[in-house]
Amino acid sequence: AALPALETLVKRCAPDCSLLVAASQIGPSMAKLLQERNIAFMDAAGNAFLTAPGLHVWISGKRSGVKRVVTGLHRQSAVKIIFALLTDPRLDKEPDAALLNSPVRILAKAAGVAMGSVGNVLDNLRSMGFLLDDDGARRLVERERLIEVWATEYLARLRRRMVTQRYRCGSVRDWKRWPALPSNAKWGGEVAASRLTGYLRPETATVYTDRLPDEWVVRVGLKPDPDGNVEVLKPFWGDALVQRWSGNAKGLPSDCVHPLLVYADLLSRDEERCAETAKRLYDGYLRKLA
Repeated sequence: AALPALETLVKRCAPDCSLLVAASQIGPSMAKLLQERNIAFMDAAGNAFLTAPGLHVWISGKRSGVKRVVTGLHRQSAVKIIFALLTDPRLDKEPDAALLNSPVRILAKAAGVAMGSVGNVLDNLRSMGFLLDDDGARRLVERERLIEVWATEYLARLRRRMVTQRYRCGSVRDWKRWPALPSNAKWGGEVAASRLTGYLRPETATVYTDRLPDEWVVRVGLKPDPDGNVEVLKPFWGDALVQRWSGNAKGLPSDCVHPLLVYADLLSRDEERCAETAKRLYDGYLRKLA
């Protein structure tokens, strides 16, 4: 989730300077992504990528002997709750009526989680410096970092589990000619990003819905394909959250998911064109959340 920001930092480096990423552990897939972007790194396990005139170091695949401390933010319920908190349009406009300051049952319903999960997640947010108690009211802080944490955990813990079907179509670029989405479905991914930024020409389509009607699938000409360019993901949020979006989201298409989710969808693609669109989406819609 931090790759777009890292690429921006690389471009800002002076000619005689370079960026070095240091982390507790960088796995093989992330190491490959950083190497492809010529971003130097090293971690506590001994993995490293360093390159300079007369120097080339490439070590990958070493496992750290340091036991990872797992907090409640690494659970699926935390991903859902943080998403509900960040995308609540009342978070800053009407803080007293926001989900963050609502009874547990209301937050749990909007996030689509059990009530018992809410208290643990709020405690973890508080202990990690993301949540402050101010005169009896809660406030989210360090939101830019929280967005990065959320996107990372969503991609690692939840997104793949939400994929229920994949299809193949001739070209997603013809999506404007497709029938309107059913009322129970919303665009995500590249199609939603194209609508929100006007920048990207979609090559894949992401639809969030419990199920696409057979009639719609036939009219579009979709064929089942495990590696297809059209993916269907099951929504993980509650209807109460959608009602909040609908009542307060100005200028956002009603048939698209929240820009925060579109941002994460783009990062999952790991392509330059999607990374650039993710930056535009962040600047246009998410910076106000940070």
